[in-house]
This record gives sequence, structure tokens and C-alpha cells, in this order.
Amino acid sequence: MNILVIGGTAFFGKRAVELLLERGDEVTIFSRGRRRPPFWPRVTHLRGDRTDHRAFVEILRPTRFDVVIDNVAFQPEDISAAIDAFGDRGPHYVLTSTGSVYDFRRPEAFRPLTEEDADLDSRGDMEYAEGKRACEQMLHRAPFPWTIIRPPVVQGPDDPSARGWFWIQRVADGGPVLVPQRDPAVMWRQGFSDDVARALVLAAGNTAAQGKTYNVAMEEIVGLDDYVRILAQILDTNDPVVAVPARILKQEASWYHAQFAHRFVPDIAAIQRDLGFRSTPLRTWLEDTVRWHLDARLRDSQGYERRSEEVALA
Repeated sequence: MNILVIGGTAFFGKRAVELLLERGDEVTIFSRGRRRPPFWPRVTHLRGDRTDHRAFVEILRPTRFDVVIDNVAFQPEDISAAIDAFGDRGPHYVLTSTGSVYDFRRPEAFRPLTEEDADLDSRGDMEYAEGKRACEQMLHRAPFPWTIIRPPVVQGPDDPSARGWFWIQRVADGGPVLVPQRDPAVMWRQGFSDDVARALVLAAGNTAAQGKTYNVAMEEIVGLDDYVRILAQILDTNDPVVAVPARILKQEASWYHAQFAHRFVPDIAAIQRDLGFRSTPLRTWLEDTVRWHLDARLRDSQGYERRSEEVALA
């Protein structure tokens, strides 16, 4: 197929392009051209800034694609511009949304959240989530077929956010690690970057996916304590977990902002059933992720300058 990827030069967007090329698709990338991955000679590049909606429409209106994969729509105006650009010419539009469209505080959080549990009219929380909800609502009115993919937190090699480094660096130094305890317990399904990329490719041009929204995440459900312990096993260190009630941790170390200390378990039955999605085992992708973080020579993680105080408190 002839496929346009909007934002296909970093993280799981880049991996999706690699998978499309392996599949034999003809790929065009719309980006600012600041990153040029190794596959660059094999793709067509359209240079542009996604936030310049007028130029976006002018560049893309004359084009024809079978599929559009959009990884960088954050506001409804981004989708509106896409509707103006592609009109009723019928590309299958695959939007990368987010698990943040769910309200984790609702009673449904005590069970895996299905795609129908998202309240797209909800407002008042973080701007990122509001923008994504509005994007989904706008896409529902599009004149072309669409699919929405909702990943949770995504980890993996080349992660530009380096959120996992918070835990990896602390476990790697061999000291105790403060892990907040909440009620209900902190547990989640996250996404592996390769798996999210594969979900996008599975959906692209697939009539079974059209008009549907899918959660995509790992099959395992893991608690934060066990996540830290798995990191310790990979790094061959002793169990570093020091469990501390979140309210005590907030009182004693308000500067300590633990990553992934939330509860979010999306239901992934729909994408497994419709598209045959299967996730990479957690231990496998964590080993690759840890290796990349250790080799990448990253700056210290958030709050690591106060690591000695964490150890003392532990």
C-alpha cells in the first residue's frame, strides 16, 4: 500500500515505518526533517510543521494515499486540518491516541478498562488528555474510514522521554529504592514500543479495524513493586524495594516524584480478537530496554541529585 506516516522518525513511529517497509509498503513521511533514520533513502519525505495547519493542507491536499498513520495529532485542529487535506478521497486514517483519555479515578479503574469506558466529553484534567479526547471526537466526524489506537505509557529502546530511567538508574546503583504504596495497589499494563508499532501496522489498511478504537498494551499485569524487582533480576542485584505508604512518602520527601506510580489496566481483548495482536513478553522487552538505557549515556534521572537523601530515608 501507499502509506503516509505523520511523525515517523522517532521511537515507535520510526519502528512502524521500518515494519511497513519490511512488509513491502511504499512509505511517505511528513516531518520537519530534523531526524533522518537509516531508512531515509527508502522513503519519500514531505517537509512541514504539523502545527502550521494551512501549510499542512496545501502540501497534502494534492496527494493520494491508501493509509495515513498519524502519530502527532494533539489538538482537534490537527484532525480538522487532516479532514481538509484528505477530504472524501478515502484514505484509512489511523490515529495514535493515548490511554490518558480514561479517567483513572472512576470506579471502572478497579477492573480492566474497555474502549467504551473512556468519557470523551470529560474535561478539566491535563491538557494533553483533553486534546486527545477532542482529536478522537473530531475524527469520528471524518468522511474517511478511521481507526484509533490507545497505548498506555510506552517504554523501549530510543525512548525520548526516558521515564523508565528513573527506576533503572536507581536499581543499577545497587542502593535501596523507595516504592510508593497506594490503596488500591499500583499496577498497570504498559506498552512496548515495538508492540505499539506493530499494532499500527496491523491496523493499517485492515478493513476489520475501520471505525473501531483499540487499547494496545502488554498482556501481563504487573505491580510497581514487581516491576522494580524484575529490573533488579535483569541487573543481577538484590531486591531493592523499600515499600512506603504514598502519604508518608509525600510528607517525608515531597520532592520524590516516582514514575509509573498509578493504576491503569486497559483491556486488550478487542485488538487481540480483531487483529490478532500478541505482545512481547515483559521480561524480554525490559531486558532490551534496560540495555539501551545503560548504553545511551543519559543524564541523571529526575531527582537523582538527591539520591543520597532517598537512601537515607529508605
